[in-house]
Amino acid sequence: MEKQLAEEIVGYLPQGQTCFNYYPERYAWILLRHIVGNGTPVAAIKQSPFAGLLQKPRVKHWLAGLGGKALTAADVLAADGDLDPLRFTLTLDYWEGQQTSRAGTNLVLQLNFDREHDAFYEKLIQPKPDRRPFVYNGHPVNRTGRNTLAWARLDVDLDTDEVLIEEIQTDWMREVAELARNPQWVYGGKGTESDIRLYTSQTLARYQKIWAEAMLAATVWFVREELGIRRLYYHSPNSNQRLKGLEWGQPPRSIYTDLPRQFCFRENGEVPNFLQGKRSKIVRKWPLYQLKLAPDSLRQPH
Repeated sequence: MEKQLAEEIVGYLPQGQTCFNYYPERYAWILLRHIVGNGTPVAAIKQSPFAGLLQKPRVKHWLAGLGGKALTAADVLAADGDLDPLRFTLTLDYWEGQQTSRAGTNLVLQLNFDREHDAFYEKLIQPKPDRRPFVYNGHPVNRTGRNTLAWARLDVDLDTDEVLIEEIQTDWMREVAELARNPQWVYGGKGTESDIRLYTSQTLARYQKIWAEAMLAATVWFVREELGIRRLYYHSPNSNQRLKGLEWGQPPRSIYTDLPRQFCFRENGEVPNFLQGKRSKIVRKWPLYQLKLAPDSLRQPH
């Protein structure tokens, strides 16, 4: 995408003021709200690529009490909630580095920790001002507020109503997991070994299983509700490697297999308009995943 468009979108979202609450499998409610439109029979959903969402425990329990009525976005919105969600904030930036599917700029959606986590981190890890553990300055993380748990890089085309999710990534959880295996010392921090053990154990327990799910859910929410785009693409392992020319440093395979399938993305061989030309041959041979959402939706508090 053009840098000017990325800058315009970054300026659109209030930085650090967009909250995004998440709890396990909340993505099912987010997706359902954007496929049912003004009313869709449950039977029709069961015959669609989104059938698996109906088997999620909370959704299944909720459906049992509805008596078989057609679902609307308002119904789903009313059911979406949890007493103790993880409370993230979203920020935007742009990326002009490598590992993009076409030349240009990527929009970056950052999923940032809440105030409670960052206070816990400051207390136990005691980061130095000039070298904060788990923060890689060469990566697109937030630098003016909350620490970044994970980010998504996006190639956006507003003219064709398409978004390609280039990557979902975390430095923070990878480094925390490494530190948990060897907690005696952390470069850039002054915390004791016992403090480090406490931080890593609690952080892994709270975020390790959910970070990728929460990041992709925030991405779907942002793309559909803030950008108004309903056709999303996501790399498969082969398209990720071939389009970006990756020869080393391959990301975890599950990020490009299990995660998109969990969110009902499907490989169908369709090529985004902005990848026509030479790149379309690669996409046809190694297809992307695709997700299509309904044109109608009901905006929801974050």
